[in-house]
Amino acid sequence: MNQPLKTLLKFLDRLNLDAAVVVSRSNKFYLTGYEYDEGYLLINASGIRLFVDPRFSIYARKQVSDAEVIESRQPMIELNRHLRKSKHIGFDGSALLHKDFMILTSELNGKKFLFIDQYLLKMRAVKSTGEISHIKKASSISGAAIKRLIYRLSSGWTEKQVAAMLNLELINSGADDISFDTVIAFDERAAYAHALPSNTVTLRDKRLILCDFGALYKGYHSDETHTFFAGTPGRDEKKVYDAVLGAHNRAIDAVKPGMKASELDRVARGFLDKQGYGKYFGHALGHGVGLDVHESPSISYRSKDILKCGMVFTIEPGVYIPDWGGVRIESMVYLSDSGKEVLTGRHNPVLNLEV
Repeated sequence: MNQPLKTLLKFLDRLNLDAAVVVSRSNKFYLTGYEYDEGYLLINASGIRLFVDPRFSIYARKQVSDAEVIESRQPMIELNRHLRKSKHIGFDGSALLHKDFMILTSELNGKKFLFIDQYLLKMRAVKSTGEISHIKKASSISGAAIKRLIYRLSSGWTEKQVAAMLNLELINSGADDISFDTVIAFDERAAYAHALPSNTVTLRDKRLILCDFGALYKGYHSDETHTFFAGTPGRDEKKVYDAVLGAHNRAIDAVKPGMKASELDRVARGFLDKQGYGKYFGHALGHGVGLDVHESPSISYRSKDILKCGMVFTIEPGVYIPDWGGVRIESMVYLSDSGKEVLTGRHNPVLNLEV
């Protein structure tokens, strides 16, 4: 039995839970290696069982080594039958629809239920050496892709064309898929922190280019953001860029084990406040990255998380000024026993584009 399953069983025992039902794709993959949304994982002292319909049973038997695969045309009903022996049941609520929860529990009168998805997220926040290896590979793929994009980028491309080219470069560099919908935004549209690339806005006569993207590799994500300038930036553009870069670098310098995530957020936010841009920084400083592109820990002023060795998270301060534009600089950081390691390479923000 793998270590995550052993750890979860100890947790169930500590809370006097007879069983746990895991539904989300990421959590099922983390515990068993099964990589599909469909299916229900049941964990208890008597065994580990994955309930799937016939469409996925062949895949499941090839992918899963630590669970018995049970094929059923009605896997939820079959799971419900196995749950009747349990009195206290933990549910992974992160991907469990309310209607499915009602169906699962409708015939479990007198049982006690507890949602355990937050505990699973805390388990996943500290990565194994194998997970770190996959995340580093995903990050290196992203780094290779942006280098190739910079080399090929030329004036006249639309935001959507740049996004499509970057997505292609990610795949050509070894990604299994893109990590999330790639964000490409020019000039004033970069004020939208998660802008949808336009097919009409072109790079011609535009100066600022914001690129937010990532690679997926063996189930693990990367996430990074670069802000470039087509030609020499103006005084205001340089001032905003330098402020964001200063906040980014100061936050990375401050990272250490045992630190409150909220303190790290305050380092970057405090610097931007002093530069006069604090009111334009409207999101958290960062987030954990792993099987999901956003997971624990949360690096925000409201976070209760503590930074621990084995965590991978982003540092991504940004300034977004309406009708002007936005600058975000995002790097992934791995906190290990030997110190912190920045996984994201940075590039000269000034580009000389082909016309």
